[in-house]
Amino acid sequence: MLPDMRKPQRQRIDVINAQGQRITVRKPEEGTRGASARSAAPHQAAPHQATGANRTAQQGASTARTTRQVAGAARATRQEAGAARTTRAEAGATRSRASHFANPTAEGQRSRAQAAPDRATAAPGRAQAAPMGKAVPAYDPHMDLEGMRGREAAGKAPRRRHGKGAAIAVGVVCAVYLAGCALWSNVYMPNTTVNGKAVSLKTPAAEASDLNDALGSYQLAVSGDNVSLSLKGSDIDLKYDTSSYASDTMSKINVWAWPVTIFTGNNVTTKVDMDYDKDKLASLVSAAVKTANSSATQPTNATASYSESSGKFVVTKEKVGTAVDESAVLKAVKSALSTGTTTLTLGDDQLQQPTVTSTSKKLETAVETANKYLAATQTLTANSKTVATVDAKTIAKWVKVGDDLSVTLDTDAIKEWASGDLAKSLNTVGTTRTYTRADGKQVSVSGGTYGWSVNTDSLASTLASNIEAAKAATFDVPWSTKAEQWNPGGADWGTRYIDVDLSEQHARFYDNGSIIWESDFVSGDPTEDHATDTGVYTINSNKGTNQTLKGLDENHDGEPDYTSHVTYWMPFVGNLVAFHDASWRSTFGGTIYQGNGSHGCINLPTSAAQKLYDLTKVGDVVVVHS
Repeated sequence: MLPDMRKPQRQRIDVINAQGQRITVRKPEEGTRGASARSAAPHQAAPHQATGANRTAQQGASTARTTRQVAGAARATRQEAGAARTTRAEAGATRSRASHFANPTAEGQRSRAQAAPDRATAAPGRAQAAPMGKAVPAYDPHMDLEGMRGREAAGKAPRRRHGKGAAIAVGVVCAVYLAGCALWSNVYMPNTTVNGKAVSLKTPAAEASDLNDALGSYQLAVSGDNVSLSLKGSDIDLKYDTSSYASDTMSKINVWAWPVTIFTGNNVTTKVDMDYDKDKLASLVSAAVKTANSSATQPTNATASYSESSGKFVVTKEKVGTAVDESAVLKAVKSALSTGTTTLTLGDDQLQQPTVTSTSKKLETAVETANKYLAATQTLTANSKTVATVDAKTIAKWVKVGDDLSVTLDTDAIKEWASGDLAKSLNTVGTTRTYTRADGKQVSVSGGTYGWSVNTDSLASTLASNIEAAKAATFDVPWSTKAEQWNPGGADWGTRYIDVDLSEQHARFYDNGSIIWESDFVSGDPTEDHATDTGVYTINSNKGTNQTLKGLDENHDGEPDYTSHVTYWMPFVGNLVAFHDASWRSTFGGTIYQGNGSHGCINLPTSAAQKLYDLTKVGDVVVVHS
């Protein structure tokens, strides 16, 4: 059968070329393609088919050009996208197209008609694959498919070769980097210094060994704050801790950044741990500090003190002084040893510091408490008369601010004040008192046991209690003994008293200015050292009758010097000196007492003694004067 020579129905396909331009190509139908395929073998064609065969060959060539344009466009797309999945999809499309061209059936035509627009769109560059005016060979689908596969293989191979080369390059770089990290983890990098010393390309152990070798001549000179100490390494068995030195210095170098830091450098500052005999070091430092402090001024803490100008307690600021702190000096020396310093100058940081400063809250509280005490003014009275005022200036002397800033009152100081200054101003017992006797004689008398006497224990307790409570108060002075009236320096015994005038050897009993009894007497013999003591006394509770008097054993014979019986006994100096009757005497008064006086008592006629005994009572005042 002759081939179908009918004019083929041509289809047009729009494709996009590599320059982004839309072009239209013609695609032959199945019959035409079959004829084109058959025209590829002209030696088998009949002569009368030459014209149709030529036309069919031209159509096949056109179809081949179109196919190559589509394939070229697909390859351009694959190269631009670089995706393997797109490449496989286009290859599959190409194989499918070749199969359709090889099988000229109606189904194949439909498949080719559906696939052609996709291929044209996916491969715009192939539309211009064949140069204009160049002869195109007859299209062979099998040859085109193999050619496309070859071109695809040729396009993929260079990418695989480039990827493998890049991987090798990256591997080499990583290997070099990791090798550098390993190396510079154990060796100092170029341009590295430790504490200012160049250590490039040395191991930490080697550098530590060099440092230890240099310790043979190491010497630390310590000065300042009056301390002078020259410390040799051999004095304390000094050596470096090599393991600590290595780990500490290397830990401060970022080996991961070595590609950069080998050029920019590493400047490491570290404290070099030193091994030494700590006891030897402490002993040497202690001796140097002790010498320095022997002439130093010790620090003083801030405290609360009384200001007379302001009349209150104020903060007194702390003072540092010049004494050095041994522990601070030792710490500074250890620090200097750790860095290999050869000189150390001590300063304020090594001085002994006050433990309490003026900013202390506790000190502020102490000042407030002390000033509350000062405000507690105490007014002392005797017989409703003000006899003393305890003011802030006096209280300030009793306020004690402890080292712990506690505020207390010194009760011993209060007692001392009461028995000293206050007693001198208030006590009348034993003091000189001057008065005018009713007959006009001026008399001065001192001594005795009668008068005003402050009870210092009771007074101190009352004062402390009031002041600690910050309580201002007015109260009567507590007395151990009291007189009849408050008359410092004068007669405080009132108007009832027995006046014993030793110079006159005459006694008078006054009551409200009147004499109710009087008599001559014989007093103690001053020539025998038995003179009657002067002073102000009272008749005491030993008053009685029918007493036996026994003298002292002044001759040391083991017996009383005398034994005498008296009927009326009115003692005023203990139970030793008294008014009593002296029946063995016949005369009294005058100068008898001088050479023939008593042992100290006031000897009276029996009648006078009896009358006086009846008039006196315990507590009556006896004033003995010359």
